[in-house]
This record gives sequence, structure tokens and C-alpha cells, in this order.
Amino acid sequence: MSIIKQKTDQAINILKEQNVDVWLTYVRKTSEIHDPALYFLLEDSWLTWQSALIISKDGQKVAICGRYDAQNIEKSGIYDRVIGYDDSIKEPLLNVLNELKPQSIAINYSEDNIAADGLTHGMWLRLNKILEGSIFLDRLISSEKLLAALRGRKTDSEIDRIKKAVVISEEGHKKVTETIKVGVSEENIEEMLLKFTKDEGVTVSYPPLIHVGPTTTIGHGKASPDIKVKRGDLINVDYGVFFEGYASDLQRMNYVLGEDEDVPPKEVIRAFETVVKAITASAEALRPGVQGWEIDIIARNIVTDAGYTEFMHALGHQIGRNVHDGGCLLGPRWEKYGESPFYYVEKGQAFTLELHVYVEDHGYCSIEEDVLVTEDGCEFLSKRQLELLLLKL
Repeated sequence: MSIIKQKTDQAINILKEQNVDVWLTYVRKTSEIHDPALYFLLEDSWLTWQSALIISKDGQKVAICGRYDAQNIEKSGIYDRVIGYDDSIKEPLLNVLNELKPQSIAINYSEDNIAADGLTHGMWLRLNKILEGSIFLDRLISSEKLLAALRGRKTDSEIDRIKKAVVISEEGHKKVTETIKVGVSEENIEEMLLKFTKDEGVTVSYPPLIHVGPTTTIGHGKASPDIKVKRGDLINVDYGVFFEGYASDLQRMNYVLGEDEDVPPKEVIRAFETVVKAITASAEALRPGVQGWEIDIIARNIVTDAGYTEFMHALGHQIGRNVHDGGCLLGPRWEKYGESPFYYVEKGQAFTLELHVYVEDHGYCSIEEDVLVTEDGCEFLSKRQLELLLLKL
């Protein structure tokens, strides 16, 4: 069974659970604006004219689209009915809604969840014109809770793909450790990883992030051609790939020993142990039924109690069809994150656990692991980094 068939069937169960009558995803020209919900609604078909993909809690799946897109959707076998139109989507859309008589219609917008916010303002205005004067205009609600559940609750097929992406990511990190030399630049490491990715026949889930030594800038910046590996440097690499549409996201740490060093300085060891401790404690607390912020604060307190500056990002985001997959966030209760830290953790969600501390004269110490929420806890999808990789160059 295709993943799209699995996910659309799953959507019906979620609609019943949340007592929402209809899920309506309204799109057009999806080659230009790809609604994130389409990952779970269509195979690789494009939709050109205004289209409505409708799933009801009583199990009906209806696609309304331009005449020339209808054949591709019919071939997928996902939808019970595919209705093609020529001049306007208004009549067939209203006809289907009048048949279904929904009291609630979840549509593709959200204030907080980007993975549920594909409806453009122009399409919102068009939808309002279509529904003007009908009983349905006041029944529109956000699909954010539905999408959070649908994206988060991974099927076995989705989990298998994430696991394979993790394995490839780990191999890339291993190659970095094996090939680092003194004098190699951040940009050189990035180029090597991009070549490895191409050779593996996959794509990166985001551009590799390379952080070398104390003068690097932590975050999403481009690898520098001027920052080069030297003895005494901490080397952090953030690298993930897509395998058959599903993402991994891992960070690993190397330390370049000085000429007279057999072990890293105490301050480097302490920083690494703090990061490992924070990940361990948050993983032990991660289980269905807790809110995202409750996990984040565990790791955040361990870092600040150890005397380090607070990391200014969420502890963990979901991974899946995207590297930042929306829904529940293991993050602080900051305004920019909206409601996402207040969502409840559920079985089947895959998260990252990541944080960093800065070590004067050596650089950033940061680890990122991928985990899967189980019935009563979580399991690591990645082979945990519990020891700092020491390089004698």
C-alpha cells in the first residue's frame, strides 16, 4: 500500500477522533506554490487550476480539479471520485459540500504551524467568494491540529525511510571524521559532504552546516572558505539527507588534539559531558502525553545550571517529510513559537534532540540525535555520540 493511501486513510481516523467533518485542501499551480499538505494527499501529480482535495470523516475522498489534471489523480487510485471542471470550481465544490453537509471544514491555514499554512491570501479571498451566501463560510476552521497529528504519527513505512536516512547521515559524518586534516576549510568539508551525498544517490535535507573552532558562527550560515581546521579546535557538523522523501538531521563533534595532548582540556570535556547529560535527561522524560515545553526546559536548565549561556532555539523539532516537520515542538514557551510547545507528544513522532554550549578558545560543542516516540518513552534512531571523537592530526 502506498504511503499516500496509508496517510489519507489515517486522516479519516484523525477526523473522527477530532470530530471534524471535512478536511479541505484548496490549492492551485502547485508547481509554483506547493502546499505542505500535498505530501500526504497526492502522488507526484501537479495541480494547475484551482483544486480542492476533500476527505470526510465518514470515509469519502473527493478530488475536484481542472479537466486536464483529472486523469493523473484517477490513476493514483486514492480518491473515490475525481471531478474535472472547465470554467469554474465553484459549482462542483458547492455540490460536494451540499452532499456532505459538514458542520466543520478544516482548511489549509494556521498561525503557528507552517506545515498547515499553505493557503495563500489570494486563495483565501477566492474561497470566501465561492462560499459567500452559503451556510459553509462560517464553518471554516484551521487544519493545524489535524495536520499536526497526520504528520506526527508516522506509519511503519515512514519510520523505515527515516531510519535509512539516519544511516546515510551517519556514514557522512563518519567520512568527515576520516578525512579532516589541519588546514582544511569549512567550505572544503561542506564540498566533501555534498559529493558524498551525490555519490549515495540522495539529496541533503538542508545545506550542511560546518562549524570549526572559536571564530565560527553557530547557526544556519554558509560554510566559510577562510575558517580552517587547526589544533585545539572543536569541529561541529550538522548534516542530514532525504531518503525517498523522508529526512534525517544529525550533528556530530570532533576535537583536534594539540601536539602535546592525549586528551582534550577539562573545559572541553565538561562542555561535551553537559550536552550529553542534557540529551540523556530529556530523552528519559520524552513520552506520549507530555507537552513539548516540558522536555525543552529539562535540557535548558541543565545547561544554565552548569553555568553556560542558554541556547536560543528549541531543543527539538520533528522530522519526517521535511527536516523541520511542524506540529509539536520541544521548545520554550516563547511568543515566536506560538502554540507549538503546548502540543502533546504522541507515539510515532520523530524528533531531534539538539543543543549547544560555547567553549572559549575552542568553539561550539553541539550534538543532535534523532529519536522516535514509543508507547512509553522514546528510542534513539541514531547511534548516540557519547564520546568526543579525538583527532590526532
